[in-house]
Amino acid sequence: MNPHPIQYLMDRPEPSELFLEARQMAGGQLQEQFRQLANSPHHKGFTWIKAELTYPAFDHLTFGYKHSIFSVLIELLDESGSSLTEPQRDRWIQACTEYKLIPCLFKINCQAMPDGFYDLRPLNGEWNLYEMEGQAIVDPLAQAREDEVEMSAWELQNFSIQVLRRHIEKKGHEILSFCDLPEVNPQIWFQDAEGKRNWVIVQYATGKEAPKAEAWKDFEQANEQLWSYDGYFAGVQISSEKGTLLRGEGMFVNFKGLVQIYTS
Repeated sequence: MNPHPIQYLMDRPEPSELFLEARQMAGGQLQEQFRQLANSPHHKGFTWIKAELTYPAFDHLTFGYKHSIFSVLIELLDESGSSLTEPQRDRWIQACTEYKLIPCLFKINCQAMPDGFYDLRPLNGEWNLYEMEGQAIVDPLAQAREDEVEMSAWELQNFSIQVLRRHIEKKGHEILSFCDLPEVNPQIWFQDAEGKRNWVIVQYATGKEAPKAEAWKDFEQANEQLWSYDGYFAGVQISSEKGTLLRGEGMFVNFKGLVQIYTS
């Protein structure tokens, strides 16, 4: 049975237009920083770990540089204070600590206009990344780690989901949504060529044994909302020459395709 009680259903709350605009602004400004450094012999190598909008999630954007991963939470500031709640902040900090991520706030001043729209302005025009408390700036160029860092459970789960997304899309199917939190199942919803919606449980293993589909038999019994859709299992085995999976190092991937575990 499912060792994780949290379940990720296909229906998700729709983000507000204000948040989508702020997120696009943050992603565009960070991408411009990456572009400016792309030809630098000392500071190239920035990469998006997660630029898609997922739900649930502990952050809004995630990028990597050298052996560090920066977790970005967008904070809107107006006369009433911050858009972030204390539980949201606490969950984010807990995740960053557990998964060895550098927490960064992308702060945006948000002013309501008479026409019903909002005037959004980042606090500065460069990285615009701040530490959780106070006004200290996070500088990825100065704070990225040079030493080896072992990949966390979240990174391995995120990587495994990327493997599955490419596989599903290569088959001609459409990804409807996904979630990369290790404690949430199923992780992926997709629509096949016949227009049928399906869910996928994605599990990874770093040892000699690949994850087994049998361990997830009858998973759907815990939630009747899954019964109307076919369910699949995907086991991804990940290894490296060094034995330890390190950020930025090559990996061997063993994945043999989707296994159907439930028929609606």
